[in-house]
Amino acid sequence: MIDLKNKSVVVTGGAKGIGAEISKAFLKQNANVIILARQKPARIIQTKGRKARFIECDIRNIQSLDSAVQLIKNEYKSIDILINNAGGAPMTSALTASNKFHEAIIDLNLSAPLNVSQRFAKIMMRQKTISNIINISSVTASRPTPGSAAYGAAKGGLVNLTKTLAIEWAPKIKVNSIIVGYIETENSMLHYGSKKEINKVAKTIPMKRMGKPEDVANACLFFSSDLADWITGAALEVHGGGEKPAYLDAAKPK
Repeated sequence: MIDLKNKSVVVTGGAKGIGAEISKAFLKQNANVIILARQKPARIIQTKGRKARFIECDIRNIQSLDSAVQLIKNEYKSIDILINNAGGAPMTSALTASNKFHEAIIDLNLSAPLNVSQRFAKIMMRQKTISNIINISSVTASRPTPGSAAYGAAKGGLVNLTKTLAIEWAPKIKVNSIIVGYIETENSMLHYGSKKEINKVAKTIPMKRMGKPEDVANACLFFSSDLADWITGAALEVHGGGEKPAYLDAAKPK
């Protein structure tokens, strides 16, 4: 049911972290993978003898984005799958952060995915087959996260954008989002402090472990396969069960 041979897949931010694993997952399924990122990967993204194509692109810059899209349009017969993975933000106080900081975070995590989707959708609409757009969101989209005001708002907007585009672009393009929970990547130490802290966080998750980039990649494969043929506008939660209500630890039921 997962047959992606010769399908062309564009992954923004696909050079490292979750994006790199998404790229590898599609390479394993014999797809043609095109990575859009500002910096070339430290190592070539490859598996099973297949290599991802890297195109330098800052998706926040319209000129850079348009150049990359035109290059892809000229080189590939079709664009079957777009994965808006690029995003992120450092933790900061909403009270002290600058307007420029807030605008930059919203630009990267909401405006850029819309601009990228719009440009590739214009290509997808002219193709004979049904295409897929997958937006990588976050658990911050649906719950308060102190230190991530602009990021959480942008990711929440991305989920709403997904639902709207799914209706506007149906039936030619399926648009879905993935609500990603705590994922352990090569940069986790910078965020959590140490392996000890990571283990503490893992214990708060119902599945008792941090997520792996592969968990997100597998969800992308599902949405791109015939298994999800009638699914569009969905927000799939990939978070190990989420977080239990804080009151459970505070209350002592009789």
